This record gives sequence, structure tokens and C-alpha cells, in this order.
Amino acid sequence: MQNDGQDEEERPARAAAEAARRGLPDEAVAWAFRLLAGREPRDAQEFAQYRSQPDLNALRRAFTRTPEFHDFFDSVLTGFPAWRMPLFLLRPPAVEGLEWRFAPPDLEQPVCQLCTASQFDDPAYVEITQAMGFPEGRGRPRWEQAWIVSVLATEGLIAPGRRGLGLQVGRERLAALVASRGVEVLATSDEVADQEAAETRRSWLFYPEVVHMEEFDRLVGFAGLELDQLANLPPGEFDFCWSSGVTTRLRTIEATLAFFEASLAPLKPGGLALHTFAFNLASDRPTLETKQATLLRRRDIEALAERLMQSGHRLLPLNTHPGSDRADEQVRGEAGGVPGLRQRNGNMVSTSFGLAIRKAG
Repeated sequence: MQNDGQDEEERPARAAAEAARRGLPDEAVAWAFRLLAGREPRDAQEFAQYRSQPDLNALRRAFTRTPEFHDFFDSVLTGFPAWRMPLFLLRPPAVEGLEWRFAPPDLEQPVCQLCTASQFDDPAYVEITQAMGFPEGRGRPRWEQAWIVSVLATEGLIAPGRRGLGLQVGRERLAALVASRGVEVLATSDEVADQEAAETRRSWLFYPEVVHMEEFDRLVGFAGLELDQLANLPPGEFDFCWSSGVTTRLRTIEATLAFFEASLAPLKPGGLALHTFAFNLASDRPTLETKQATLLRRRDIEALAERLMQSGHRLLPLNTHPGSDRADEQVRGEAGGVPGLRQRNGNMVSTSFGLAIRKAG
């Protein structure tokens, strides 16, 4: 009798294990893709991943974590995938001494701020992007360059005799623009192994519609530099530095915050470190730290501010207003191609953020 009882208790577990081994019916998984994701599987590997779920409830739960499901769910009331502002953006900072404001951000008086739709209509955005030789258009990468230039111009750092340091640069037009105004630039990347590679990468920064070749050759240099080797640069050599999107290379929040702090070392007293990155609009607690996306939270920025203040450094005022245009509500899924102003990353929603740190002194 005891053995029969044990068999009875173990039978459901054995049945579940056998079902998991067999997987769900192909037809059920195919319909789940159509109904819950609104598409066909991308490939056999993705189909097999969902087919391996132990039962239909697990399959449904798995699909609720897809960006397509969230896009559909968010659009039930509005007719388009939408995001709603969470309360954590509304509260004043928990860090004493951190200046805070809550007003629609602009590029006339830029501070630490989010990318919002109205800034693309700002006269400063139009002026800066035209000076960079961009055709008319919008986009987060373009906003990030415009925000950096706007802060530098507002702080009087775009002038002959100033020196700037670009960290992990790609093909952005920022170096060409400031060089056209007489600023000396050292651009760097950790992907440069020798002088030939450095010269190739330097050529990526030249835009003839922005700067004359003679000025570019005189003022713009390029060097290999690992992101953890900022201390190897001569201290106090530069008026400002900048970076865009280094979180995709550093992959963790702590490594990113340490990089931001280390970027102050090569600056002169009072110099500015300007960094743009993906900001978590959906949560101030759970977030993402993956190869595909690392999303910094408001709490991370405040923790960095508190740490920096202990050494006399400070952030420019923190503005957490997320915008009030309809475009500020709309979310683009991970499969949407070009990043939208609000981007879906799994359960999270992100946008670009500009962080400005003034070195002590």
C-alpha cells in the first residue's frame, strides 16, 4: 500500500516531466505566436524555445514578456503603444544639495535631462544640427549630439584654445563641429590597436560640410584608450569630455558609474564631463544589465551625485520631466528598427538621458 501511495504522489511529477520532454504541440505554439505576438516565429530556434514550455499556462506567461505583447497591451486604450509617466519621476531627489527641477526640458538652457519630443522643435536644436550638416530629421542619437553641443556652448567651452576629449567615439559629427570653432580635440576608442587604425578612425570624424580639412588636421587627433585607463591620461589637460552609449560596452551599472567618475580625472578644475546613455523610464528598481541593453535608473544617477559631492564635484541641475507631447507617450518595440524616442526593452521602456558633471574647482 505504501508503494502504491508513493506511485500515486509521483505520477503527476512524472507526467509533467514527460510533457516537458515531448514539448507542446506545434499547432498550439504556432497559434500562440499569431495571437499573442502577432507574428510568425523568427526562426526554428525561437519556435523550439517556446515549444519547450511545460504547459499552456507557462507558454502564455512566456509570451507576456515579449515586446509585441506589451505593445498590444499598451495600445488597448490609446490605439497606439503607449507609456505612462511613473511617480518616481515626480519626486524631488533624496540627495541633499542636488539641485532639481521639473519642467519641460529645452536646449536653450540645458541641464541633466531626458530626450523629449519638443526639443526637436527647439531653435537651438535646429541651429546645432544644421551646423553639423544634418538634413532635417529627428532621432535620439542626433539629440544626444545636439544636447552635448548645447551644454558646451552654454558654458562657453566652444572657443579657440579650449581642449576636448572624446571617449569611445564612432562616426559622430561633434568633433568636426567644435574643431570648426577652434577647439582642439583628442578622440579615443578602445578598438584602436595601432597608428594605422587610429588614422582610419580619425578619418571617420571628418565632415567637409562642417570643417575645413586644414582645421581638422590641425586640431583633431585620435588615440587608442581602454575605458578603464583614463587615469593614464595627463591630469587636468582638458576643458571637457564626452561619451555616448558606453553602457552597451561596460554592460553593468556599477562599471558605468565608475567610468563617469573616472572621466573627471583628465579635466581641468571646473571642467565638464558630458555623457549620454539609455535611461529606464519604467522603473526605479528592476532594470536591465545585459549585452543588449543596460538601463540606468534615476536612483543610480542620484547615488552617483551623492558620491561625487563628497569630492566637491556636482551635477548640473537634474530635470526628470519626461515631456508632454503625444510622441513622448508612444513606444517602439525592440523589433522596430531605428530607435524611437521611447524604446521597448523587454518589460522596460527607455530613452536617452544627458548627464553633465562639473569637476570640483
